Amino acid sequence: MPSSVMPTPTSGAPAAVSVVGLRKSYGDKTVLDGIDLRIPAGTVFALLGPNGAGKTTTVQILSTLISADGGQAQVAGHDLAADPQGVRAAIGVTGQFSAVDGLITGEENMLLMADLHHLPKQEGRRTAAELLERFDLT
Repeated sequence: MPSSVMPTPTSGAPAAVSVVGLRKSYGDKTVLDGIDLRIPAGTVFALLGPNGAGKTTTVQILSTLISADGGQAQVAGHDLAADPQGVRAAIGVTGQFSAVDGLITGEENMLLMADLHHLPKQEGRRTAAELLERFDLT
């Protein structure tokens, strides 16, 4: 692709993701130790590293599945700590393995989405059952 067509990230571009000093520990095991990250809006970003480098933990924090122990982060202009619902409304997340590969059922996929939206277990199960019935997927 010609360079004139490629987006050129600049320090003045709005950030899709902004992270300063992100920390996470499990007991005495530190898995994130002060990560700083800035991903300009409109860019493609890959988070690569060896097993145990903290990639999954970082994604789980940025998608509001778990909370950080320290640091500040914004996703799509929403502060993770102050506005997690705004983050969830602005993003879409899928795991490495999706429902279309036959590993999980439609019901399991909906229950996963209910968990991602932090619905209480009972409400998630009720909603999944209602949707399966509504769309004749039982």
